[in-house]
Amino acid sequence: MQLNTNKLTLDSSIDICDLILNEIGAYVFLKDRDRKYVYVNEITRKLFGRELEQIIGSDDSEYFDLNELSELIKNDTRVLDYGETVIEEEANTIKTTGKVRVYQSIKKPVYNNNNEIIGLLGISTDITDIYNLKEDLKKQAATDSLTGLYNRRFFLETAERIFSESGRYDNPLALIIMDIDLFKSINDSYGHPVGDVVLQFISKHISGFIRKEDVFARIGGEEFAFLLPNTHITSAQDLAEKIRISVSEQTISGEWNGTIKPKLSLGISHRRETDSSFDAVYIRADKALYTAKHKGRNRVCVNC
Repeated sequence: MQLNTNKLTLDSSIDICDLILNEIGAYVFLKDRDRKYVYVNEITRKLFGRELEQIIGSDDSEYFDLNELSELIKNDTRVLDYGETVIEEEANTIKTTGKVRVYQSIKKPVYNNNNEIIGLLGISTDITDIYNLKEDLKKQAATDSLTGLYNRRFFLETAERIFSESGRYDNPLALIIMDIDLFKSINDSYGHPVGDVVLQFISKHISGFIRKEDVFARIGGEEFAFLLPNTHITSAQDLAEKIRISVSEQTISGEWNGTIKPKLSLGISHRRETDSSFDAVYIRADKALYTAKHKGRNRVCVNC
């Protein structure tokens, strides 16, 4: 008997189950209790870049980056040793291509007639494009579009979490709030596009002073904030002074007449044991910034 379609021809010699598994567009595989492959469908075989006979009896160490194997082994253990059904996103680097792909994987135990777990059935769907889109959207939601820094919303949400961790483990935490002096006059004299150039220049310049664990954000028009975990107030003051001096030595020029020599005012505070929320730290740093401006700008003030 033959069944003709626009894609393929079937006859009685073809294993219908294998045909279906090869056409569903997902990666299907079976492993035994030793985590060795006993079956993969055609799309999985192509991913691994080997013939089926070479794959049978092999394990994940031959196909995936060693740094990611621990997560794969952990999920397989949950299935094979505890009988769980695991549904997880798994990011894997394929050895044959070196590319990182993200999969939505479902792994279920396979039982024999005695209700003993004898293996694992896995079905993985490549969701890399969807995952990357989600990550891009999350980044956009957390980022200031002009400077590429974190935005105010992300900064405040993150600050509350770090503040809580700081109090729990009794670690120091410092905050610097910074404002570009006389920024309105820059906009009035040169126009907002030049003002944007100044914001971008200062953001990029100051980023060189920031550690990986610090949170640097644009929280207003010309206002920025630095949250400094595990940092004492004296160290924060030293950093603020270095930033102030470095920026004051810069000259910004472009397709406009004249040059701009930016100046900064900075206010500093830190977490006190009596603070119940990050707001208390923020309010003191903001008052210190106001003091710096009131005293003539281009200076650092501290409100402990």
